[in-house]
Amino acid sequence: MFGFESQINPARENEMHAASEIAARGNRRRLRVFLLVFLPILLAGLTYTFSRAPEYRSQARIAVKTAGVVSGTPSNAQRAATSSTVTTAANPGNAGSLHAEAGILTSRPLIDEVLGLLGQQGVDLPEYGSDPAQGVQAALTAEPLAETNNIQLTATGPHPAHLAAILNALIDVYSRRLIDSYSNSASTEIETLRDELARLNQRLAEKRKALEDFRQTADIVSGEREENQVLARVKGLSNSLNAANEKVAQAEGRVRSIKDSMASGKTVVRSRDNPTLAALEARASQLRESLREQERVYTPQYMDMDPNVKGMRSRLADLEKQIAEQKAGSGQMLLAEAEEELASARQAQQKLQSQIADDRRTVHSFSKSFSTYKSMEQELAQIESSRSSLSERLLRTETSERSRKPSLQIIEAANVPQRAWRPDYLRDAGISFAVATILALCAMALVEVFNRPPPPSTAPVIVPQSWITVGQDIPPALAGRSSQQALPQHGSPALLPNALDLPRELSQSEVSRLLETMPEQDAAWATLLLCGATPEEIRRIAPLDVDAESGTVTLLRDATRLLRVPPDLFARLAGDEGANVFAMPDSDEEVARRLLCAAHDAGLDDPAEITALSLRHTCIAYLVGRGLRFSDLDRIVGPLPADALARYAGFAPPGVRRKIEEIDTIMPALQRAA
Repeated sequence: MFGFESQINPARENEMHAASEIAARGNRRRLRVFLLVFLPILLAGLTYTFSRAPEYRSQARIAVKTAGVVSGTPSNAQRAATSSTVTTAANPGNAGSLHAEAGILTSRPLIDEVLGLLGQQGVDLPEYGSDPAQGVQAALTAEPLAETNNIQLTATGPHPAHLAAILNALIDVYSRRLIDSYSNSASTEIETLRDELARLNQRLAEKRKALEDFRQTADIVSGEREENQVLARVKGLSNSLNAANEKVAQAEGRVRSIKDSMASGKTVVRSRDNPTLAALEARASQLRESLREQERVYTPQYMDMDPNVKGMRSRLADLEKQIAEQKAGSGQMLLAEAEEELASARQAQQKLQSQIADDRRTVHSFSKSFSTYKSMEQELAQIESSRSSLSERLLRTETSERSRKPSLQIIEAANVPQRAWRPDYLRDAGISFAVATILALCAMALVEVFNRPPPPSTAPVIVPQSWITVGQDIPPALAGRSSQQALPQHGSPALLPNALDLPRELSQSEVSRLLETMPEQDAAWATLLLCGATPEEIRRIAPLDVDAESGTVTLLRDATRLLRVPPDLFARLAGDEGANVFAMPDSDEEVARRLLCAAHDAGLDDPAEITALSLRHTCIAYLVGRGLRFSDLDRIVGPLPADALARYAGFAPPGVRRKIEEIDTIMPALQRAA
């Protein structure tokens, strides 16, 4: 007992010591990589940040009120003097006017005047190079503010005192230019408007005389189309023709309906429309009712001999004959009336068409003249509208000359900025620090990917002792094992220990009994689980992934791998051309149900523990027990987590591990089943 424990504790202590050494070396390597990346990047970022020269920004805000007189541009009155049409005054508060004023504020002529004024004040601008006007123009921006008549002026440059001087001089020069432009144009604007109004009055009189002459020549009574005699008469004839067409259509439909009813033997005349027919049908109905009462009382043989019944039947036959004759005569009379009505409607229709055809040429000529008259009326209305607008504008100009004078109000004058506008040294330094940290962490993670230590084993290393022989008492630490779960011996792979965190491992005999009990389709995917495949990989297998000649199946997961399977597996395929050629259920619950049923039928112990995970675990335990290298294990069962590899490490036989080519990866139970 004590000798057995002495073989475990030293190995565990050595493994723990080696793990601590590996962890310490890893921490030193991480710190070294982090500093080698972090410090150069941080130094480069801080050097770039603090080596940039500061830029300052000065701002000013002005409110501009103009009356269409813009510096350097002709006024509305001057443009109206050179045009044959009248233009209305522009709204001084609209966005287009403000954008025009903003463009003037940054124009080259205005900046040249600003530089001249600054030169007179002794302000020199060497920072803008050999062409200071172009440099100042590039440093200036003027933006109209939405929903207001304000303009925001901004100047950017390295010298804060020069920026404020440039903006204040720009406002001064622009204000003087507004006043000068208004003074030059205000004296001539009223005279220009009066001349234009006189020309419009003369043109209006000529158009009115021409319109009156044309109206009398064309015999146009009114400007309303319906009030003229020719068009009113044609309109009445058209309405009458439409009504006549409707009557003809109705008469034709009535004649056609009567003829169709008579041809099919249907009743044309209703009884309520013909009193004689109604009386005959009433008498016939009374006789039929009397006969039905007699039939309910007497037998047919008696009724055939009764003279009263015979007389009633004779009278009923006469009445039915009279009814038929009356209906036939009424139908012919109704058809004659309908045909007469149709002929009258057609005659009226033809007469109206003839009258409209006679008046068509007259209407065409009058319509052409009336269209010309309306065009002349519209042209006259346009001239009158222009004259009214021009008269109103002249009146406003004469009465509100002082209110139209442009003005400029300085809302906020330019001040010398005290702080740099850009760059923000603290913000950029923080960005450099964050970037350096992130890149250093990424580099450290990349290095750790290629320096990942092997996972430490969590299972005890048990060295077989010569004093443990068959028939002796097993130590208490191993007392829980069954007879099939003895200590692993070299060259004799054992089953997995009965651990709580691992699925159940099946023996080879249990595997054979389970596969023999399962149906052929279910045995196919169960065999793949025992060969190392996962349920997700089996469901993705397509027909092209199966190679019967080489005895392999291609599995697609994180990495593609070839799985060697028993040769008879291909005879168990479902033969389905779809994606799931092994016919494995899509539901994990259905897979568990089928395995549970097969385990019960095979008489296995604890059938509830037989799951898809236990079948795959049986394959992994078999490969590890055969001494397969853990580096080759991924080629069969796929990559396993580090903790799972650590649990399987305790079940490998001692000695050097074997390559995948040196062992048979298919367990004996599957070969026997083949």
